[in-house]
Amino acid sequence: MNLYHIQSTVHGINRVKSFLEEHFIGIAWSGTGDLEHTPPELWKEKLVEHYGFDEWELASTLATLHMFVNLMQDGDYVLINDDEWTYVGDIGDYYYDDSAGTEEDLICHRRGVTWLGRIPLAELNDKVQALQNDSSILAKFEYPVSLAELDRGLAVTAASGAVIPPPVEVDEATIQAALHVLREALQSEEEELRIRAATAILQYAKP
Repeated sequence: MNLYHIQSTVHGINRVKSFLEEHFIGIAWSGTGDLEHTPPELWKEKLVEHYGFDEWELASTLATLHMFVNLMQDGDYVLINDDEWTYVGDIGDYYYDDSAGTEEDLICHRRGVTWLGRIPLAELNDKVQALQNDSSILAKFEYPVSLAELDRGLAVTAASGAVIPPPVEVDEATIQAALHVLREALQSEEEELRIRAATAILQYAKP
């Protein structure tokens, strides 16, 4: 499992609210079309055609698109932040949504996110703060995820009752089945899986 930070200001507009409420993260360059179904060798051609980038802009954008579409994986973690909080999410699959159009101010390259909680910026350790201070649109945490110490912050958030966004209502049978799976995951030999299971249980158990 990997950890990423993504900038939440796109085309000068702060997207934190929409990212949280609509359960996704996204990046620009919608004019390229759906990159999941476009051979990587054509990405450069599409970027030059639509945006006229110079050599440096082209290389930087290609690297960002490659990380967002190919390197990020379902189950990785992502961080976004505002002036006071860092929001922690569990990343889903890539998808391209051009239902509202493909104008530059629209975000078509997306990944679904399950938001797990939030942590005050001041409580993040030095390694995570350095990640968030990276000026790149998308940056990867270059250490084992356990060194981010997010589980501790999320546990405190869950215990305090702070939730984002409100949970979707599901029937009791589904809840109990999910809790059974999570309890089994707590016994896993994989530390990341235990952390994710513990976080989910704490979220559910909050007062």
